[in-house]
Amino acid sequence: MKKNIITQGLIGLFTILMFGMTLSLAQPARADGRTDAALQLLLTMKLARTLDNAIEQMMENQIKEHPAMAPYREVVRRFIAKYMGWEILKNDFVRIYSEEFTEKELRDMIAFYSTPTGAKAIEKIPILIAKGTALGIQHFQQNMAELAKLIQAEKDREKNKQK
Repeated sequence: MKKNIITQGLIGLFTILMFGMTLSLAQPARADGRTDAALQLLLTMKLARTLDNAIEQMMENQIKEHPAMAPYREVVRRFIAKYMGWEILKNDFVRIYSEEFTEKELRDMIAFYSTPTGAKAIEKIPILIAKGTALGIQHFQQNMAELAKLIQAEKDREKNKQK
């Protein structure tokens, strides 16, 4: 049971940490101005700091939810730093942004995130993501009994179909 709670906590932490992003292993970064603009955008967004803060916040939330993880805090922190820190992910984030946005769009976002409202958005986005994720988890957990019933009904239906 303890191992399961720890595993669930780590999975939850990883899911939240990645902000719902998936890293594509496809094409290398573009050679046009997008790569430079994407990096400039990520630096303007202070993504390194935001990533570190999100890691800390999510670790604390997971430990509150799964106190059995507390003794492993430093192990998890080192693991995350080794595989999911800014220096490890920076080039992947640059590639992702340069694949999804034109150079003009990236430059427009840089201009926005350089404003006071943009700076506030940078500050609040991880909090909003964490709150939204927690809300989704809460609703899922509150309705797991219904899901279990639906799965059992499907199992029963399949079993009867085979007879």
